[in-house]
Amino acid sequence: MLAGLVLFLLVASAAAAPSWGRPGAGFLAAVSVVWLLVSQSMEGTVLLVLSPTHGLTSADLGGVAGLLVAAWVWLRSRQASKHDS
Repeated sequence: MLAGLVLFLLVASAAAAPSWGRPGAGFLAAVSVVWLLVSQSMEGTVLLVLSPTHGLTSADLGGVAGLLVAAWVWLRSRQASKHDS
């Protein structure tokens, strides 16, 4: 149940982050990290083996994508604030 709630927050915050700018990017990054911590119950196939006991799974891609979107929103809002100055 917790993983489902966090996944919902991840998708909703990814949709809203561009409108919220830096605060939205920060929230999305935080939810993405939480997703990486709670997604074990939903993990699928191991896509990349990092060590015998660690790897990147298909469920982890949601958190990675969220972090990438958060970085993009953060950088875009930073560039926009430079142009406004």
